[in-house]
Amino acid sequence: MKFVTKFTVLLAVLMLAAGCVTQRGMDSGESVPSQPKSEEATPTESTEQEDVVQDGDSVNDGTTKGESTKEPVSKPVAPPKPKVGVWVSAKKFPTHTHIGTTKFNNFTKEYSYDWQLNNTLYSTFKKAIEQNSRFTAVDISSMVDDAGALDFVMGEGNNGSFNDKQNTLRQSLLDKGIATVIIVEEAPTVAITECGTYGCSEHQSKGFGLFTRSFLGTDHYIASASFNVSIERLDKPVDILTLPVFTEFQDDALKNERVEDFTPPDNFDEITEQELAPIKNTIVNYFDRLATAVGKYLSGQ
Repeated sequence: MKFVTKFTVLLAVLMLAAGCVTQRGMDSGESVPSQPKSEEATPTESTEQEDVVQDGDSVNDGTTKGESTKEPVSKPVAPPKPKVGVWVSAKKFPTHTHIGTTKFNNFTKEYSYDWQLNNTLYSTFKKAIEQNSRFTAVDISSMVDDAGALDFVMGEGNNGSFNDKQNTLRQSLLDKGIATVIIVEEAPTVAITECGTYGCSEHQSKGFGLFTRSFLGTDHYIASASFNVSIERLDKPVDILTLPVFTEFQDDALKNERVEDFTPPDNFDEITEQELAPIKNTIVNYFDRLATAVGKYLSGQ
């Protein structure tokens, strides 16, 4: 009886021991597997991410390059300046017109000194016209041979009308951007007027240069700017020089100015260019004043 009891107790102990071993094995085998780190990527994902980064860099590089090679914005181009055509016709040499006590003492002659008055007068108008930077002067002497072809306006002041015979040339000049023309043509002018008991008499200068008058021992020496001048608009029928502001420049008395400091030579046949210099300077001064007035008028001053 005691044997059976001991055996039973031994068996129970063995079974209990076997249960503990089994439980211990289960506890050690049921450990929770470790989770992969969320920030680690697989080789495939890493390659894809590198491709995305490279593509992004390429886009950025393209944008930067595009910005660096962008063409500069062009500045607005100013419209062309309106043009003023200048036509000058003068002989090469100055003229000496002399009126004596009788007609037998009269003479007209030229002195062989090239004053280059064509170039001088053109430069004078060009400087005055372009001084305010609103206009450009152009020489139209090569375009037209005769001043008569430049007779575009009939009538005076703002009440003129266009000469239909010159419409073709007028339109041609307008197409070239020329809206105003200045015509300077050598022509006879009244150099001196003398009045007495029986009325007045006029004596003409035959051309630019020196005009002299001798009568009963009295001598007068006159610088003669003997030219006809016309300034006409081509876009509307206005002869500018007939406007009241320019009246004095149309007076022959202003074109023929007495030169008090002129020293006459002993023999006019042997007069030198230096002795004629005061005459030339006075003529050029007349055109200086005229050109300045025209420049101010065109600029609206």
